[in-house]
Amino acid sequence: MSDHLFQAQTEASYLIPVFESLRRYDGLTAKRLAARSAEPLLRLPIVQNHAVQTGQKPAAAALEVITEQVRELDSPTDRIIADTALRLGIYLEIYKSSQISKRALYRLGSGGLGERRQALVEHWNALHQAVGVQSPAEPPPGEHTLRTRRESEVFDKLGALLVNPKPTGAHSGPIPLPTALSVDSTAAGQVIVVGGATIDHIWRVRSIPEIATSAMAMSYTRTPGGKGLSQAVAAAHLDLDVALIAAIANDEDGKVIRAHLASEGVDISFLTVVNRQDVRTPATGVFELPAGNSSAAVWRDGPELDVATIDRWAGALTSCDVLLLTFELPQSILRHILNLVAAAPERPVVILTPGQPYADGHLLSPALKQVDYLVAYLWELETFAFSDEARYDPQLLSENLLSLGLRCLCLLGDRGGTVYQQGSLPESLPAPHSVLKQSSITRDSFCAALAARLIEGGSLTGDAIRWAAAAMTSFTEAYREANSHPRRAAVERHYREISDAMEVD
Repeated sequence: MSDHLFQAQTEASYLIPVFESLRRYDGLTAKRLAARSAEPLLRLPIVQNHAVQTGQKPAAAALEVITEQVRELDSPTDRIIADTALRLGIYLEIYKSSQISKRALYRLGSGGLGERRQALVEHWNALHQAVGVQSPAEPPPGEHTLRTRRESEVFDKLGALLVNPKPTGAHSGPIPLPTALSVDSTAAGQVIVVGGATIDHIWRVRSIPEIATSAMAMSYTRTPGGKGLSQAVAAAHLDLDVALIAAIANDEDGKVIRAHLASEGVDISFLTVVNRQDVRTPATGVFELPAGNSSAAVWRDGPELDVATIDRWAGALTSCDVLLLTFELPQSILRHILNLVAAAPERPVVILTPGQPYADGHLLSPALKQVDYLVAYLWELETFAFSDEARYDPQLLSENLLSLGLRCLCLLGDRGGTVYQQGSLPESLPAPHSVLKQSSITRDSFCAALAARLIEGGSLTGDAIRWAAAAMTSFTEAYREANSHPRRAAVERHYREISDAMEVD
């Protein structure tokens, strides 16, 4: 969650969260600049003009322009901070020729964002001296100050230069607008999530209190949540270009959600923000038990998506690679989205999760033929069953759903699960190596990983399912320490373990 101490001062402050998103992991690259979340940078006249003049793609042009403008920052300290945070490597060769350790150079040039920050703080004076500043104008900041204030200050100044650039050797006057340019800011692996965004209040307890009693919680967390938000963040952690379509209020909770999504690399330009005093952002109260079981109370008497909003984003919905949908939407809106996408010439892959099941699932049954993958728990599908027997028999239930035209059912359980497909035998999902019970948030990791592998060309019956199962394993094993969706490297490690175990068997 972002908790800025810095208040933006320039007209370019809207670029600050863009830079904050792009600074993560390996920093600013042409690949990351091609993501939808970087589009505000690609639309800048200075970037478009450079792309026209050089014949480069906009993302590559943006990388060169941003690097050039970092060099134009007035303060050497600001230049060093920007170079380090974005991992541009402007001063790396200069650092190599000075008295800076190889370990520090590695952390500055190849480390993650946290490693780069630590190296900057620890070698503050040496880095300044390497660029000719014997006595820095300010002492080394703490990591918290660097993250919450100094980097934001630098990004604000950098954004101001990009909006109103200084004349340089390449530009002797005002930057002219390009005469024509088709900016393609779409990256491979584009995912759109339509679902809920809430503030979760999570109490970790040893047992849920009985009626008329109370109990001390082991911990309490207030954090952005909702299945839509969770799946969007999970996809961003796997380096996908992801946008979230959801409705929130323009209150403090809504601002927290927007800042969180931007910091995680999720495109927030599709969010509907309702600016009314009587509307509040949805909230969820959760009692979470030690092994992962939980109970929740959901309050959603607030902003909701409507048909007009969905139609506004029709082009994006029908042109993305994968569409992730949840039952957090009103059933009429979900049906409208499915009909809209089904009519597209080349529709995206549709992955649907039926959390918070509708009271009458049969009303949605005709639309299942428009769904590729339904990722669910058995209890969530009771209203779809044709008979009482099917409610408790996964095989019968899967036959019911596949007969309605559903392409694939991924039925999850406490330990692994089963995949049912038309024309194929059921396939078991590997169980995570963890005592933690699988839950809705582990399913969010599963859905994001499934989307990633399908985009990359994996087949559902083999590679993609194992990779998605590896994402669940990654989440459950790291839950107590990180409580965060896994990164690609962790999923790959567990995927190899699952694959090796299957070969041995």
